[in-house]
Amino acid sequence: NAESSGEVTLKRGPRRNFRLRPLAESEKPEILKEYLTRYKSAVQRFFPVQPDASLDAFAKIAENYPAFELMPA
Repeated sequence: NAESSGEVTLKRGPRRNFRLRPLAESEKPEILKEYLTRYKSAVQRFFPVQPDASLDAFAKIAENYPAFELMPA
């Protein structure tokens, strides 16, 4: 599990290793909104809000979604 190990390896193309930095709750709303906007057709069913919802709406659900910054290992 990436969350417990704190690192991941991306295997598509050349293999690349990354450390994970968990995002603070205050960082998540903007990221979640952008993610849902970009990938709505694939991920909307996992979100109780629409992509055009306010950042406040995303802030209310952020604690339910782990999110990480990938940092080169």
